[in-house]
Amino acid sequence: MTFLQGLILGAIQGVTEWLPISSEGITSLVLVNVFHLPLSEAVFLALWLHAGTLFAAIYYFRQELVILARQLPAYVRDIRHFNTSPQSNLITFLIVATLASAAIGGPLLLLGLDKLEFSGSLATAIIGLFLIITGIVQKCALSKRNLEDKSVGLKDSLLVGVVQAFSVLPGLSRSGLTVSVLLFRQYRTEQALKLSFLLSIPVVLVAVVGLGLMGEVNFSSGAISGILSSALLGFLTIKGLMRFALKVPFWGFCIFLGILSLVPWLLSL
Repeated sequence: MTFLQGLILGAIQGVTEWLPISSEGITSLVLVNVFHLPLSEAVFLALWLHAGTLFAAIYYFRQELVILARQLPAYVRDIRHFNTSPQSNLITFLIVATLASAAIGGPLLLLGLDKLEFSGSLATAIIGLFLIITGIVQKCALSKRNLEDKSVGLKDSLLVGVVQAFSVLPGLSRSGLTVSVLLFRQYRTEQALKLSFLLSIPVVLVAVVGLGLMGEVNFSSGAISGILSSALLGFLTIKGLMRFALKVPFWGFCIFLGILSLVPWLLSL
């Protein structure tokens, strides 16, 4: 991957990360169909580009992260008493959901994705199928009525973490799935979106560390330019696109793109 290709892919990641349309799936589609990479290599590279938007998310939520960091000593002291302050509940949510995702997503990443040697129309069809699933889940979730903001319970934290684990599969949107679960559990849309993107910080950090342990970290000029590009575009677009995501039903786009991705494979049968 060249420097210019990295810039383009990073720009795609930086924009699509904040929309419930699977940035990993979109980036993988480009890598498979434009750069002709096998699906396994495309997925690992797409995951690595999340390092850029990780920096953007940390910057955007910096005030919340400082508050949580200051709360940590008291949280550790009171953990046996099940402290129920809003900050403590949020810390518990982030820890439980991240651990649940790592427990399921880690083995899936280690044992599954490196076996995906598909390329061309079949790889595109696989991504398309998961995009369709993402769209259907979002469509069903939007039919639920939202209530007021509420504290995240242990059950919901575990549920969000388990569902989030499967977003390592290209085409299954992490934000789309986690927000949908929270909507099904009748959280307010704005709260669901904020919880989802706060959760992206520890989860992406764990994923990046995991890629490093697997030897899949890429420091080529193209990959570095991609990370810088995704970070810059992420900084510039996160606020506006998060608001945009509240108003636009992206489920239709996911289903349409998924069906479109299936066409080449179906024609080859």
